[in-house]
Amino acid sequence: MVKGHQLSLEGSWAVETLAVGGELVGPLDGGKPLTLDVDGDQVSGSSGLNRFMGSMSEEKVFSTLATTRMAGPEALMAQEAVFLAHLESADSIEVSDSGRFLLADGLIVLTLVPAS
Repeated sequence: MVKGHQLSLEGSWAVETLAVGGELVGPLDGGKPLTLDVDGDQVSGSSGLNRFMGSMSEEKVFSTLATTRMAGPEALMAQEAVFLAHLESADSIEVSDSGRFLLADGLIVLTLVPAS
């Protein structure tokens, strides 16, 4: 495991923004909040319509994630696909006082803030 990934994400996080079409935008209204929970090397959370689970990975931040398969409005299903793809493509984490940034190939794909 890449050192620091686990420790820098331990806890519960809410997605503040995600990259869509090259821009960071807030999650869509109408679905459940996008969340990420990290407990040791296990991860889980809500992708807006479904739940996901997985583990930390050596090559990327996360392993392939398993999800439930409930359908919903097309816009929320598209957002969910983008969110899960960002999680699976993240290869590094930046840490700031205000939150965490997941990066893929040096670009921010998700910003996370502590869940309230």
